[in-house]
This record gives sequence, C-alpha cells and structure tokens, in this order.
Amino acid sequence: MVHIILTGATGNVGAPLLRHCLASPKVTELSILSRRQFPLPEGDGLDPTKARVIVYGDFASYPEELRELLKGAEACIWAQGVSQNDVSKEDYIRITYDYPMAAAKSFASLSTSGHFNFVYVSGEGADPSEKTFTLFGKIKGRAEKHLLALPAPLRVYNVRPGYVTPPNPARPRSAAAKILVDCLLGPVFKALAPGSVSPTSELSRVLVDLATGDGAPLKEGLGVEAGGRTLRSSGIRRLAKE
Repeated sequence: MVHIILTGATGNVGAPLLRHCLASPKVTELSILSRRQFPLPEGDGLDPTKARVIVYGDFASYPEELRELLKGAEACIWAQGVSQNDVSKEDYIRITYDYPMAAAKSFASLSTSGHFNFVYVSGEGADPSEKTFTLFGKIKGRAEKHLLALPAPLRVYNVRPGYVTPPNPARPRSAAAKILVDCLLGPVFKALAPGSVSPTSELSRVLVDLATGDGAPLKEGLGVEAGGRTLRSSGIRRLAKE
C-alpha cells in the first residue's frame, strides 16, 4: 500500500502515468499537485476514487497545511516540466531545478516507513557535469546531481526518457512543433535509434515500479548509471520487459 504524490499529471509523461497509477494495485492513494483542477480519467480498470487533485500554485514552498494533506506519502514522481523554448531562462531554471529541489527537501519527512522515494523525470541529454551547451542538459543535469546529494531518508532515482511516444494530443504545442517532432524527428528515432524511444506504457510502468519499490539502487546493466540511481531510455525499455 503506497501513497504517491504526482506532479505534471496533464503533461506528455504525466497524463499516461496518471492512468497507470489509477489502474495499478501498487498505488493505493494518489495525491496530485496541480495548478488547476481537472477531471480524473475514468474507464475500465481505472479507480479514480483513490486519487485527489490538490490545486496549488507555489511549487517552491510547502506550508504545513499542505504537508498535512500529504502526510503518510511514501514517494513522489516528479513529472512536471516545460520546454526550454517556451519560457525564459530564469523560468526554466525555476521550474526544472528549484521546484523539484524544494519538493524533495520538504517531502522527505512525510513518510512513516523510514524512507521516501523521489523519482525525478529528467531526459536524455541531461549532463550533471553541466559541460553541455544546451540549457536543457545543464539544468536537468544540475537537478539530477543535487537531488542525488540530498541525505536520507530520501532515495532518489533520475529517469531519462528519450523520445516519448505517443505524444499527448492535449498538450499545447504549435503546429510547427507538432510537424517537427511527430512527423519528422519521431520516425527517425524509431527507425534509427529505437533505444532512444520511450513508449509511455513502458515509461509509466517503470516510474511506478521505482516509486513503489524499496528504494534500493538498481542493478548495474544497460542504461543504468550513477551507482544504480540514474536510468537512461535504454534502461527504461529493458526494465519494462523484465
């Protein structure tokens, strides 16, 4: 019986992840932090009664009244994110680095089990050394590095999906972005670099398995790095099939 906190539940990764959480017997309670209210998905095998949407706007701080609502949670899947092309550099750093760091520090003491699993959805190209030229790689890598440095009872996993498919049709994107990613880049990845493709069904399963697991480092193998704490897209696909 695991109570999970989820962010980014309407995004490209988060929307299918939410459905998986509602269907998984591993998740018995789901607290969704969202800037806006939205209807929970329904359908065969989904149990929306175990979830609640908590409308909250300041992901940089977690007052005691909110922590009371989240008390007893044993894990968080941080799937909140934004494209570096859609916001300013300052906003990108705040959303990508400041928010998950603040959440991890605050959530660590919520669990009564002795540990708290924090699963950070990063991305292929993240560089903890920050030597990459891309803002995405630098800030995602910075978040990975500093999350892993946080002390117990936190047990952090950094998960790096590649090209996430299928894309969420409800995700707001320009026509040009849809054509570039879905019609041009998507087929290239699938044909030439299938190990860099992250189907949402496999990604969702792995994220929930990590959140509800014992928090131990992953076994070394294809796509596993940082002492078993970082999982690349090839590792996601491998673990999903095990």
